[in-house]
Amino acid sequence: MHFIYLQQSGKPVEGTAGNFWVLAGVSVAEHHWKALQLRLNGLQRSFQKENYSAVSSLIDANRLLHPRNAEQRWTRAICKGLEKIVSGLDAQFFLVVVDKRATDKPANSRWLLPLTYGYLMKPLTQFLREVDDVGALVVPPGREEELRVIEEIQVENLFGHHGRTSPVIASPMVQRPQDCCGLQVADFVATVARRYHETVYPRLFAKEILTGYDAVINSHYQGFVKPGTYQSPVTDQKGYRIRGYIYLWRRDSRGAMRDDQASSMEIQIPRLDESDEAVEQQ
Repeated sequence: MHFIYLQQSGKPVEGTAGNFWVLAGVSVAEHHWKALQLRLNGLQRSFQKENYSAVSSLIDANRLLHPRNAEQRWTRAICKGLEKIVSGLDAQFFLVVVDKRATDKPANSRWLLPLTYGYLMKPLTQFLREVDDVGALVVPPGREEELRVIEEIQVENLFGHHGRTSPVIASPMVQRPQDCCGLQVADFVATVARRYHETVYPRLFAKEILTGYDAVINSHYQGFVKPGTYQSPVTDQKGYRIRGYIYLWRRDSRGAMRDDQASSMEIQIPRLDESDEAVEQQ
């Protein structure tokens, strides 16, 4: 079995802080989850010392990667320690990145959650089939809407037209991030990805030289998140690679997709109208 830890960064709602919302999944094999727990707890203990508590301490990605903290030596040491531990356990990352400015209607969790989870499930199930295993989803508490979306998608996969039973177990496990280091890692991956798309990628696109905070976030993304993101050797029925990084946006003004890879993602998910679209990019 593989444990799939799911976390979000940002909010899937129009008008909230930030232009991006990210849904991240981190897959860890069953025989590695205890090592992950012990090693990350040890990392926290080594930095927090007498302030460490097994029931309340956690690696808080928002605090570590905040502009006022990310360049500090102690912060970079914690982040690099986390990255070294996770990389040594052969974890796989899955990301759906949503630019809320480019949606055809105001961002709202009622349609964004089914949309993003629908796309996330395709690389997740492909990965589990490649390793010939099943996966158990793990989510933090207080996400009732998220749980309903997952259950609806799993029922559709089980009884719908897909023809193959999903390897993802239907009932997600709910755990506190303080008790589950896998959720802390997923939070770190999601936060790095969101901050990269918010601040770093526009500068790279403009061919600017990265310095300070932007350079730090870029190093976490390029050195840890991107190499760990799942890339399948398998192609779908239309010949497109199945990848673990998915970027959601809209149709352009001519009604055509902005990337010809858009047709590679054909997943039956609830939609409010025909304008919802997605593109999978490198």
